[in-house]
Amino acid sequence: MAGITVSLAQFGAGEDKQANLRTIESFAQKARESDSCMLFLPEYSMFYAKVNRRSHIRQAAESLDGAFVQALARLARQYSLWLAAGMYEQTDGLPYNTIVVVDADGVLRGVHRKQRLYDAFGYRESEECRAGEMPFVPVQTPAGKLGIITCFELRFPALAAEQKQAGAEVLFVPAGWAAGENKVLHWRTLLCARAIENSMTVLGVDQDAPGCFIGHSAAFAADGRTLGALDEGSGLLHITI
Repeated sequence: MAGITVSLAQFGAGEDKQANLRTIESFAQKARESDSCMLFLPEYSMFYAKVNRRSHIRQAAESLDGAFVQALARLARQYSLWLAAGMYEQTDGLPYNTIVVVDADGVLRGVHRKQRLYDAFGYRESEECRAGEMPFVPVQTPAGKLGIITCFELRFPALAAEQKQAGAEVLFVPAGWAAGENKVLHWRTLLCARAIENSMTVLGVDQDAPGCFIGHSAAFAADGRTLGALDEGSGLLHITI
């Protein structure tokens, strides 16, 4: 895997899906210009509502063959990139908090439905989303076999270990990591810990929204070395695996 470049895109998604896609396309273009083969985007990349979330999420949710995934597939083909991004997946009830992985031919190669919902620190994600039933099945990518856990799942070491045991060589952690006291410390420490204890590269990609999400996306090597990191604000981080 030596010499493989991937890009981590940090931004704050909103309720305008088309605006979010324009931002994603801008990142895709810059990633391709930097010879990246994969672009990793945060949880909620498709849509994020700050108020009346339950009703807005249900209205915004889409199927896996809906407009958002189709748009990702078009961008993947246009820029010859694998893309991984967060969306709300439509069901007959509450939607799933889902991460999709699309290859450079625009083919949907993997789906992770968040299992451990963020019912913590005074918040109840389970009132907005349905929990996934199964762990992600790692998928072979240009950067190695990719595993996924989402945001709050980072706090459960067994979930990362499960991805390692299933063959993952690189762990992707898309997030909307809530702002708060010591939250940057928690985020960075847990990303590094999951890398060290599982001897695999960990890519943490967070939403950025002052007072809501912390940003501070980062990548760690299997030995805990920092491969690259962002602070607050939108940005694109290129790393070599």
